[in-house]
Amino acid sequence: MDGVMKKLILFGTISGGILFWSIHLQADNFDCRNAATQTEINQCVYQDFQQKDEELNHIYQQYYAKLDGVRKDQLKQAQLVWINFRDLSCQYEADYYQGGSLAPMVYSSCLKDKTKERISDLKNYIALY
Repeated sequence: MDGVMKKLILFGTISGGILFWSIHLQADNFDCRNAATQTEINQCVYQDFQQKDEELNHIYQQYYAKLDGVRKDQLKQAQLVWINFRDLSCQYEADYYQGGSLAPMVYSSCLKDKTKERISDLKNYIALY
């Protein structure tokens, strides 16, 4: 991997982390049924992503437990690459709104959607196993 790509990955990871942290600090115990501001909507979309991420982790562990040896290593490597792809891809989408109040919502919504797709993929793998 060349130096530019490594820097892009690092930048995307750091940017995503900062964005997540800022949303997380505001999201504690908020009732999304009453979301009225963009900040509140951003919080709710982030919470939706968190729920899907927990589901993904559960499905991943189920599938991982069924595998052995090389297949476990392959799945682990594939998952790490997929997470990096998801995060960078969603950061790219959110960057269209960089500096605006929509950016966190676009980022979290993208993460949620890509995570739902990955859940579906892993469920299909489990069904084939």
